[in-house]
Amino acid sequence: MNSTLVGRLAATPGLVRPGISEWDMKTRLPLHPLSVENAYGDPRLLHDLAVPGAEFAERLGVEVIVGAETGGIPLAAAVALAADLPFAFVRKPGYVGHEEHEPRIRGAEVNGRRVLLVDDAVSAGTAIEAFTSELQAEGAEVAAAFTVVDMRDVAGTVTPTAKRLPIESIATYLQVLETATELGVLDPTVHQLAVDALVNHWADDDPRWNLLDNRRLAAA
Repeated sequence: MNSTLVGRLAATPGLVRPGISEWDMKTRLPLHPLSVENAYGDPRLLHDLAVPGAEFAERLGVEVIVGAETGGIPLAAAVALAADLPFAFVRKPGYVGHEEHEPRIRGAEVNGRRVLLVDDAVSAGTAIEAFTSELQAEGAEVAAAFTVVDMRDVAGTVTPTAKRLPIESIATYLQVLETATELGVLDPTVHQLAVDALVNHWADDDPRWNLLDNRRLAAA
């Protein structure tokens, strides 16, 4: 882990945001979902996030960098530029605005080629699994995945593909939160409660949610 790079990532305005929220209107979270795309607004940071991906691609001997719609596309383009490799992107299955006749993959040809899948984050691996299936259906060999943040350290379950596929990331989710706390982005007590909630998967009726919310409001 490059601690300087993780620090720049964690300090990105709006990337780490205190506040209880919900994911997909069903999973209660002690913090707002990471806004990884905010890091793409700084061209120097985007380039520096892409360099480890380019190095990973070189070690793997991949032929095409493929961005996962939508959050992985800017990073994948930056990785492709840093690695001097062709770029493509893979559609998100069922994404609103697409029609069934549209091609799954756009950009460079992936059929018969070894590719690196790039996304902003991986958690349970559902998206990684879907994108991998799309690429394999087009004849690509998915060698590995590269992401900014690996959230499998707080995921309740992980898909078989996310277990099997080599995945390299800039940092884990817990490392980002720890660094954000060290930099003063997160209140230490909020950080402690949030990590407890994430790692131990608090039930929705756990009374500690009130502690977390009250602490956040006091720090605001």
